[in-house]
Amino acid sequence: MNKELPSNKLTIIAGPCSVDTQNIHQIHQIGDILSPDGRPAIWGTRVVGVKSRTENSETGEGMGIDYPALIKAQEGSLDYLPPSVAFARDVVKKTGLVVACEVMLPEIQMNWYAGILPDGKGLFWNPAVMQLGFQIGQMSRVAHKYGWYLGIKNGKTLGTSLDNANNPTGTQTPLEKTWKGLTTFAPLMENRVALIHRGVEVPEKGRFRSALVHEIARRVKQKTQHRLFFDPSHSLGPDLRDDIIKTTVEAMKMREGSGFLYDGILIEAGDSQTDTKQHITLDELRDLVNELSAFRNLNARDRQTHDFYMSA
Repeated sequence: MNKELPSNKLTIIAGPCSVDTQNIHQIHQIGDILSPDGRPAIWGTRVVGVKSRTENSETGEGMGIDYPALIKAQEGSLDYLPPSVAFARDVVKKTGLVVACEVMLPEIQMNWYAGILPDGKGLFWNPAVMQLGFQIGQMSRVAHKYGWYLGIKNGKTLGTSLDNANNPTGTQTPLEKTWKGLTTFAPLMENRVALIHRGVEVPEKGRFRSALVHEIARRVKQKTQHRLFFDPSHSLGPDLRDDIIKTTVEAMKMREGSGFLYDGILIEAGDSQTDTKQHITLDELRDLVNELSAFRNLNARDRQTHDFYMSA
């Protein structure tokens, strides 16, 4: 299997902020979305079982369906299969979608998927609040071992003015230096890294949840030669939710050299118990696919599921 993320096609990852028993059926529906030429339009889906939070909830409320399992794992109980991991196995088996997930404790969470996700069927990214190179190193080693993909989100702190960040001729920003530096901890991943632009926290962000800094994303892509994804959900947020599709289409038209700036999208779609107000509906996702197909070639996944499950 060719595990490289293509640079000439648009890769779409879509799904709920966090998975649970009430929305898992929507993930399977996402797998059925087709492009106008009849090919599977969605390459991967979000199956997130634990959410990164700036404040802990001892009751587990808002922390994700796998939160109890993560607590048990930290206490040494490693033989329990978390609910979202079982969901992920079913999703790959029935749809062939790549499973994408945020992880906080890589050597616990990612190893849950060993023997569950086939080669090329997992993409794991760091939370924006986690900007440690050694964590990226852990993630890259596990991803390399099992043939998965690595996502690296930019941090929340910009370290300069928004005007300077979006200046095409501006000087290197602290955010840019950190984001680029994180990629050096993943030398084994080669063309299986997705830089994920999710906006930044700045006073002048206006109604955006996180202000867009496309020029920083452009420079980091140029300097690292990694694929670049756009996360419109965490950029626009609930206040600009109705502008998500328009802004996403505009971003996917942005050029870089002879090609496009963005190679992929990581977008929240459907219903979720977390961040519900920044999700687009599945009908809107279908409309987005049709709009994007008019000017971009989509990275269509194989309809067939993996031989890994033939004996399952």
